[in-house]
Amino acid sequence: MKLGFWLLFAESWQSCSFLLSLPVRTPREHAGNFWRLQWNSSEQTAEGLVDRLQRQIGGEGLHLHLNLESSSFVSVTSGTGFLQLEEVPGESSFVQWEDLVGHLHGNLASYRPDLALDVELEPFLAGRTSSTEVGLFLLVSPTATLWRFLPLSVQRVWKRFPNFRLHVLVHYPDDWQSRFWRRHLGPSFAALGGIHWCGAVNRFPALNPKLVERRPMDTYFNKVFAMIAIAEHQGFRWILSLDDDVILPPFALMSMMKIGRKADEANCFTSLPLTQNGIPATELFAMTWLQPEDRTRLFQCFSSCSGHFCNENRSLMTMCWPSETDQGMSVGVPDPWNEISWYSALSQHFELRWWKNHPVSMNKTCMLQALLHGLKELLFYWLAEFDSLQLIVDSNFSYPYFANNVFLIRTDTYREVVGHSKCCTRTDEVTMNLLRHEQQSNLCFVRESFGIHPAWGNFGQDIKQAAEAEAMSWLKSIAAPIFATMRA
Repeated sequence: MKLGFWLLFAESWQSCSFLLSLPVRTPREHAGNFWRLQWNSSEQTAEGLVDRLQRQIGGEGLHLHLNLESSSFVSVTSGTGFLQLEEVPGESSFVQWEDLVGHLHGNLASYRPDLALDVELEPFLAGRTSSTEVGLFLLVSPTATLWRFLPLSVQRVWKRFPNFRLHVLVHYPDDWQSRFWRRHLGPSFAALGGIHWCGAVNRFPALNPKLVERRPMDTYFNKVFAMIAIAEHQGFRWILSLDDDVILPPFALMSMMKIGRKADEANCFTSLPLTQNGIPATELFAMTWLQPEDRTRLFQCFSSCSGHFCNENRSLMTMCWPSETDQGMSVGVPDPWNEISWYSALSQHFELRWWKNHPVSMNKTCMLQALLHGLKELLFYWLAEFDSLQLIVDSNFSYPYFANNVFLIRTDTYREVVGHSKCCTRTDEVTMNLLRHEQQSNLCFVRESFGIHPAWGNFGQDIKQAAEAEAMSWLKSIAAPIFATMRA
């Protein structure tokens, strides 16, 4: 081991003072000859440190002498203002330069969550204004790719409505892609409010200590808690939550950003865009955007499905997972298709969590048909100039359940969700719907909005990824010159 090899660089910014030290070596150095990389958060950003290291050392990256699979095997020396991770004997892990920033932030957040948020936010505070009321939160996972098109929508929206900030939530170091966002946001880079580590431990357990105790390493709830904590810290009145497999054209993103006040006036629990396979927006999307013959074909697919729950050998619908008391139960399928009748039948026969069952998510043929119809229309509407500030308001609970892969909600309402006594099981979706019913709030849809969510995950990752690849190819063909520089 080389002793006393310190890497300290100064830059013209200030943050909370903290020193993080990691054991590393270059690929050219002997395995036992590691040195300590030090990141002083008050003197440089992690991005700046890595850029300088890359210029000085060259090559593809560094070897980290840590167990990257589990923090429980890492010895730590710490104090008020420093954290030193000790070497783990055995094989080191090679980390590419572009991923090293994520490892630095991930280790800081895992061991000192009390400091991590300020460090993550500090480099981006210059673009924050008192009029910023909407936090756009992108939830990124390692397998998704569609989110890479989000910068194009953000760029166009930022030119006309710079009253939001984008916060990217990741739980895998490879997804901490600050260079990607700087390159593709371009002149609208000020829209980026921060990239945030949501792996390992939940950094904001006070929002629901009992849930965190039950799900201490749940990356989804880590992101949900982070959304709320960041929104409260930054004073965002509304949260726009966007899963990484959803894409909104610029006009739709703009409408979602601006609809908050009207949604409050309409007593909306949440506001949803119209997505081609949305629960329950798929029919509204079809009525608004699809050609009559495509809409007829899709509704015929819906009405031809079985209402038998839940025998996959007899039903075209799959993965409905009813409780034991519901085995073998059937509901009538409207023909011609009528979604209001369908949801009414579900709510009469099943508990709330199964009210989301729908042919567009439970039948592969219908799901893929809806996708192809939606992509065909995306060709015409990606650069449309709609600025819809009108709502479709469901005040009668005709749509008794909504899926929450993209939604706008008040920050204080979302806090009520995660603090609810029945929050949460697999996700927070059921609790959101339960609270909506308890509060007798309305479910709202942004009229003339447009979104693509390629596939639900009910048919396995192969089908889901193939559908996302199809959507990617359509998006690239729509604006090939714009997307030419985007990393695949």
